[in-house]
Parts: sequence; C-alpha cells; structure tokens
Amino acid sequence: MTKTLPLTRRTALACLLAPVAAATFGALPAHAQTYPNKPIRIIVPYAAGTATDTIARLAAQQMSDALKQPVVVDNRAGANGAIGTSAVAKAPADGYTLLVTTNTTQAANLSLMKSLPYDPQKDFAPVSMIGKGVFVLATRTDAPFGNLAEFLAYAKANPGKASYASANGSGIVSGATLALKTKHELIHVPYKSGPAAMTDVIGGQVSTLFIDIQSALPQLRSGKLKALAVTTAQPHPLLPGVLSLRSAPGMAGFDLSYWMAVYAPAGTPAPILEVLNQQFMQFTRTPAVVSRFADLGFAIEGSSGTALDQFTRSEIGKWRELIAAAGIEAE
Repeated sequence: MTKTLPLTRRTALACLLAPVAAATFGALPAHAQTYPNKPIRIIVPYAAGTATDTIARLAAQQMSDALKQPVVVDNRAGANGAIGTSAVAKAPADGYTLLVTTNTTQAANLSLMKSLPYDPQKDFAPVSMIGKGVFVLATRTDAPFGNLAEFLAYAKANPGKASYASANGSGIVSGATLALKTKHELIHVPYKSGPAAMTDVIGGQVSTLFIDIQSALPQLRSGKLKALAVTTAQPHPLLPGVLSLRSAPGMAGFDLSYWMAVYAPAGTPAPILEVLNQQFMQFTRTPAVVSRFADLGFAIEGSSGTALDQFTRSEIGKWRELIAAAGIEAE
C-alpha cells in the first residue's frame, strides 16, 4: 500500500522543489512517446523518513511534473531491504515499477544473507546512480564518552554495556569490523529502520548507532546527537574534529561509504530505460537538489545505466571482502 506523507513533510518537499518544478526536460525519444500513460510506482525498501525515502520522494515529485503522470513512493521495509527489492524483481518489466535503493540490497546482501529472494544482477536493469554519502557513528549528547577513543575505553571498562544500532548493511559491517579489529565487546542491536534506531539512541536505550550523515546531521546540529567517528578514510568537512574509524587500533585502511541508485525489473524495454535515465539524470543535475543535499553531506551523482551496471558488479566484490574482513557469516 502506498504510504502518504504528513502535511508538514509534504509541505517541506514542495518548498524545496518549488524552484525546480519548472525545469526544462529534453524531448522524449520518438519510440517512447507513449510512455508513461499511467502512474509510476517507486518502491523504497526502507522506512519512511530514511535518506533513501527522502531522495526518492523528491525525485518522484520532479518526475511527475515532467512526465505528467503521478509518481508514487511505496515504502516496503524489512529483511535488510530484501522485501521491497524482491517485490520489484517480480514486478512486470514495463517501466511502471522502479526501485530506489542502496548498496545494502544490491551488493552487501549477497554476502550477508544465505537465502536471497532476488539476484541483484540478473533480476534488475540499471537506470542511474543517484549519489554517494558517509556513515557516522553517533551517540546521545549526554553519553559518558565524547569521541571514538573514549567509546572504546568505555566498552573495555564496561563489558556487555557498549552497544551499536544498525538498520542496513553499512551499519552492520562498520560495527562488526570495529568490534573485531579493536577486540572490544560491542553488542549489535539490529533495527528495521534508521529513524527508529536514532530515537532509541537519543533515549538512551542503545549506546550508539551507525547512520548515514544525511539522516544524522539535523540531530547533530540540534544537539540531540554527537558524532564519534565517520566510516570513510578521510574526515568529513561538515563534521570538523571528528576522526575516521580507521584511527582506532587495528582499523587502519578501513574505508566505507554508501550509495543510492535506481533500477527497473530486468527485461524493461531499452526505450523506456532511456526515458527513465533521462529523468533521473535531470534530477541529479538540478542545482537546487544538488545544493540541498551537499548541505547534508550527500553528493548527488547521476550515471548511465551501463556505468551503474559496471559499478554494481564491482561493489558486489568489494562488499564481499568487507564482510569477510569483519568476520560476518551469512544468516
């Protein structure tokens, strides 16, 4: 069932997109002028309020304006994104069901799950990259540790009390690697969605969480959370003074970022994929969108379907290595 946005969130999206609603889109290819002639559905395999959901809704509104058809977002969270992703894999290959997702479903899950109800390569036609971002290890403002070194010292002095929440492959791998390489007992608390995990960390039910910077930054700026580390090799310019996870003992060389992309079911006709790629490329080139997400630490970046296919294949190998190095066994 399609999720509807509260009025405040809908209003916020409208305000953001107002400057770009009149953007000029190129003419559709002659062989695709009959597409679309009915509503398009974008399935997001994560909960409402996540970074992926936010971007999908912005893209949906801009596509709707350009294509003159409703474009609705359908959140289907659960099973590390496998539920919603599987639904797209089984959908008709007609361009009316799309997947906006991340590295978790298209690369990491192959090594995290023993039985995956879809094949990231065989079941999907790549449309376009959307962008790349950073994960942050964060905690509540009044936690008894203020940086990564203090968190690890706390974990050592309080066996069984230090924990981290995660809601996707990036968080799972980052936390497991940190625990294994630093030889500290860190309890993993899995969540269905990042917003739910963040609420519990702020409330003190969990010590820390790994979450994308796009979702975390508003809470970091409001003072409800504080950042302990970033998962990428280099510190992030929006988080001055916050070190990388690789600064911890045993973590040298660690470098993890996340990405978002768009896929259609395998077998979707090439002319329709061309139309879709055109729309998402326009979205990723819209100045207001690029600027808005740059302010939240997310780099908007489009691509051809061929480039996304090659990138996805390389990422499957990369995440296989990261998961093996973290000592994680498929479940």
